[in-house]
Amino acid sequence: MRARIVLILGLLLLHNLLLAGCSSQEQAPQTPHAPPPPPKPEPVVIEIAAVGDFLMHMPVINAAWNDEIDNYDFASQLRDVRKFLEEPDLTIANLETRLAGRDNGGYSGYPLFNCPEQLAYDMKKVGIDVVTTANNHSLDRGFAGLVTTLNHLEEAGLHAVGNYRTPEERQPLVVEVQGISLGILNYTESTNGIPIPQGKEYAIDMIDLDLIAADLATLKELEVDVILVCLHFGEEYQRHPNNRQRELIDNIFDLGADLIFGNHPHVIQPMEKRTVNRHGEEEVFVIYSLGNFISNQDWQYSDSGIILNVKLEKDLEENKTRILEVDYVPTWVHKYYQNGKYHYRVVPVEKAIKDYEQQCDNTINADHYRRLKEVWQETTSHLTVEEQNIYPRPVH
Repeated sequence: MRARIVLILGLLLLHNLLLAGCSSQEQAPQTPHAPPPPPKPEPVVIEIAAVGDFLMHMPVINAAWNDEIDNYDFASQLRDVRKFLEEPDLTIANLETRLAGRDNGGYSGYPLFNCPEQLAYDMKKVGIDVVTTANNHSLDRGFAGLVTTLNHLEEAGLHAVGNYRTPEERQPLVVEVQGISLGILNYTESTNGIPIPQGKEYAIDMIDLDLIAADLATLKELEVDVILVCLHFGEEYQRHPNNRQRELIDNIFDLGADLIFGNHPHVIQPMEKRTVNRHGEEEVFVIYSLGNFISNQDWQYSDSGIILNVKLEKDLEENKTRILEVDYVPTWVHKYYQNGKYHYRVVPVEKAIKDYEQQCDNTINADHYRRLKEVWQETTSHLTVEEQNIYPRPVH
């Protein structure tokens, strides 16, 4: 009996082992794998360039006349810097003259500027996209001249901001650049004592914190990625900002601006990045004055300027835009005499120095070379901020 029980138990054990062996060869159901997450979208990077005053004195205007085409050719005065204006995704310039037409008092320089309208088309031709128009010369040819100026800018395909023909036009400028929306505002602290015509208060954006706050609020409602405020302010020919400028900049950053570009002093003033606390720490940027870009002011500091470059990066996943990089190209207005007349051209300083040293440009003489070397030192020592990685851009 005991042997039978042991035999039965052995058979049961063998049966179970056989069952286990069969089941082990059956494939267990596999858990389906989740699809891989989509790749993180690459950030969008754009570059904004800005230049200072197109201060169109009569010697500059007269030098632009070209007998061969029987018209003014301002583009030829910018041929040496054209690629630095064309290559960025958006280029901004300050129009410190009027394009009011010959019939509105004729063409003239200081104190009441009026330049041939061909300037607008040539600005567009060399790569400029946006023109700031609110400055102390906005009313040099009255309200009619302001309107005619805006008409010519529009016909040339340029965006204008700061002056307006109607109350309905008075809106912040919003420009979309490769998926990054940029809101641009422009204000001036003066019209040189020329009163804005009654009932036309909308025509010129004057520096007023309440107005600026309202415009910034509008841009925030539109949810633009970056807000740029262009200010025509400060003291002429002073190389450092005054207390009023500094206080105004502080207030505008507090109101939500990301970038601030200054004009009016006709000389370069310093630039800096700052850290502000909004939704966490954010970096903002200001240059107090871009200086002159082209003019007949051929004395020290006013004969030179810069092309400012600001790279912006947008994180598409987080929907945040930040300042990626800031640099600049020092420029100088080269005035020279050739073929019985004076010529003006804006040159990148570093390249002009090399061209003279390599004997590639016979219009640059020893005096010009000496001044170019001075301009390089004056500009770079005034603007470079090593601790913020702001340096001149190499030019070849």
